[in-house]
Amino acid sequence: MRTSTCRWRLASAAAAAIVGAGVIAGCGSAIEGTAQQNDSQAAEYAAEATSSSVAASSSQKAAAEREELVTQCTMFVTRAGETIDTYNAFIDAANADAADTGAKASAAAVALRAAAEGANASIPSLPAELTGLLTDYVNNYRDLAAAVDGGQRGDNLNTLASRGDELSDSIRAACPTS
Repeated sequence: MRTSTCRWRLASAAAAAIVGAGVIAGCGSAIEGTAQQNDSQAAEYAAEATSSSVAASSSQKAAAEREELVTQCTMFVTRAGETIDTYNAFIDAANADAADTGAKASAAAVALRAAAEGANASIPSLPAELTGLLTDYVNNYRDLAAAVDGGQRGDNLNTLASRGDELSDSIRAACPTS
């Protein structure tokens, strides 16, 4: 039995080799005809390539715009923090009736105006959801600076400062993080 099984395996292997050689030989023969461009496939390919290029360009533009927005928001947060510190130093001096209250009031008014101008300068480069908030912030800080310069104390300053805090918080919330 063993001999017939061996013969069968050898015969099968030989047949497989012959068929394989025939397939390889069949693939190597030339095909007659003339090559022609498929215009509809070429147009489809060109449209896909253009669409892909436009999408990549759009993606790069969106990434650059987001990076600019993050930069503007970071500058706003830094400037707002410094402005609030200067304003709070004025309030502490005014509450203590300190001798340097006038100097700290002037420094606070300058800081408030600078923060308002910095925010105002960034408005054109920002998306609509931040433009309105920053416009309100600019107007509020200008009003607060005028109130400080005008020697106002108490409720009016507290109202303007509270509104400024609310606006700053809203802007921070609307800003993307890195």
